[in-house]
Amino acid sequence: MKRLLLTFVAVVAAGAFLESGRASSPFDQKLSPNQQIIQALNRLAFGPRPGDIEAVRKIGVSKWIELQLHPEQIAENPELDAKLKPLASLSLSLPDEIAEYTPKPANQMMVAQPLLLPNLNTLLGQEDMRKVINGTAEERTAVLKALDPDKRREVLAVLPPNVVQYTPAYKEEAEQARKEQQQKQQAQARRVNPRLEDLLNPDQVAAARSGNKDQLTALFAYIEPSKRAAVASMLPQQSLAELPELRRQAKMRRTPQQVASDDVKEAKVLRAVYSNRQLEEVLVDFWYNHFNVDVAKNVQVANMQLAPNLMHLLIGSYERDAIRPHVLGKFKDLLLATARHPAMLYYLDNWESVAPDAFNVGPFAERRGIVNGIPNSILPSPFGQLPRGLNENYGREVMELHTLGVKGGYTQDDVIAVARCFTGWTVRTPENPEFVFAPFMHDFTEKTVLGHKIAAGGAEQDGLQVIDILAHHPSTAKFISRELAQRFVADDPPQALVDRMAQTFTKTDGDLRAVLETMFTSPEFFSEGAWQTKIKSPFEMVVSAVRAVGGETSDAATLVQKVSDLGEPLYGKLEPTGYSNTGELWLSTTGIVGRMNFSASLISGLVQGVKIDPAKLEGTEAPVIAHSLLGRDASSQTLTALETGLQGKDPTPPFIAGLVLGSPDFQRR
Repeated sequence: MKRLLLTFVAVVAAGAFLESGRASSPFDQKLSPNQQIIQALNRLAFGPRPGDIEAVRKIGVSKWIELQLHPEQIAENPELDAKLKPLASLSLSLPDEIAEYTPKPANQMMVAQPLLLPNLNTLLGQEDMRKVINGTAEERTAVLKALDPDKRREVLAVLPPNVVQYTPAYKEEAEQARKEQQQKQQAQARRVNPRLEDLLNPDQVAAARSGNKDQLTALFAYIEPSKRAAVASMLPQQSLAELPELRRQAKMRRTPQQVASDDVKEAKVLRAVYSNRQLEEVLVDFWYNHFNVDVAKNVQVANMQLAPNLMHLLIGSYERDAIRPHVLGKFKDLLLATARHPAMLYYLDNWESVAPDAFNVGPFAERRGIVNGIPNSILPSPFGQLPRGLNENYGREVMELHTLGVKGGYTQDDVIAVARCFTGWTVRTPENPEFVFAPFMHDFTEKTVLGHKIAAGGAEQDGLQVIDILAHHPSTAKFISRELAQRFVADDPPQALVDRMAQTFTKTDGDLRAVLETMFTSPEFFSEGAWQTKIKSPFEMVVSAVRAVGGETSDAATLVQKVSDLGEPLYGKLEPTGYSNTGELWLSTTGIVGRMNFSASLISGLVQGVKIDPAKLEGTEAPVIAHSLLGRDASSQTLTALETGLQGKDPTPPFIAGLVLGSPDFQRR
């Protein structure tokens, strides 16, 4: 079987994967009606599920697109609501989420404090203590002999070994006293951090460490509820892979912030697989990448126990509150919502950006003195964190990546001016991270941004004026239109289409729904030039494969990990560019093999948390199976690869289906 898979990989790679496989047809050549349905489902959705092609054909592709552009008119899948319900952090406000998922000593494994031993000062008088420590052996022996046995053991337990060794009569008793104290120390440590053996009997320990799903389920049903989370937290995560509720409880004890970010990642996968409002989910993914923040950002907050994991608690709210409500609204509202959200303020460091001279006077002024013997060192701020001055990160990225584009006509002077306009846009506190404008941090002097004069004394209005300038700039209309066309039409979209979309953007004051409608109703969108030109990202590939086979997902954690393994850790792109909108990044040989291995595992039922019914595969012949999964006939390259790889074999339909899911035809959308 391994040789067969390698043969298929070789034929595919040589024939059609690393190369386009065909020259793009003109963008004025119209797709057939069936192709239009598949094009719509692969671009506005994460690929078709069984029955979707027929459903779109029944109402018509134009009507289906119209409904997707108005998701409020689409009844959501009740199955999705049930699957999201266990992900408790999703429904919490940001302050409540931070309060709930911040580490708490009461439910974390802790480091035991040393057992406090009695002090000789409290056990002996001054003269007796002198004799015991500095006296002769006879004096020391006399003092110890006069003590009652319990007190003598306490004294012997704390006497230095070099003192005891010169008191032969009590040397053995001193060793025993120290041993008893060590046992008390160990007992205290195990009360704070019990081991599995302290909570379970030997048979239960064996079941916990090596039992299968049924054995673990039975074990945890028997264990007292108060002990379940503690026991689960002592087991390897892979042991609980098929018990998501226990896995979540275990992680809550160890790293509760990680639970919150895991909820967001699993919800993203579940929504992509199950939501009836597919375009909305595609757009949320697109705009999160456009306004990217990295969950692993290390936020430097003085005296703050949340750092460096604060971003784990922010990304869910960022997507839910700043991005999702605006993906079909006005671009200006989306831009402002992301600018004010604490996730963006922390990610691009604007939360600590202050006017260059704000801290040079009064109690905030720099103080110098002698620190550790070094003269002229800056003394620590009495407020726990030194001001860092003007930060240009957001000023640069809001123009280069969020609005104008790298060739949008701005200069370094504009970057500095925009950064000055956004000084004072910060976060109230890490525990209550609501947006707040802090006047004492703001640069109130006059600025010039892209030729627009911003008068002195504008306060928070300076940033709002910049948002307005950028949202209405001609370069923004062109840049955003090209980004959308690149996502939905082709890596190199036709300029004529981009120009029409930009005109709609300008005419409608940045109405994103109208811009999308211009694109989806264009001849270019349903043309041979756009057909099968886009390569799926790892996220798109994984969820589209689950959708294609009608997989039932009871736990999305493994799918989240599979996406990461293929090179796209969800919410984990370090750079502010977000994940690539084009296909070349995803076409490494390692990536291709990884996709094929995932496809084989999925169709074989080896992906934990996903159930596949092989009986639902149509037919037994490769062309028929390929058609059922692709919604169309497979390409000649894929059929040739299948025929060559399967020659002389008698493979099962699931095996053929795995090869189809790993083929170039399926990897393109």
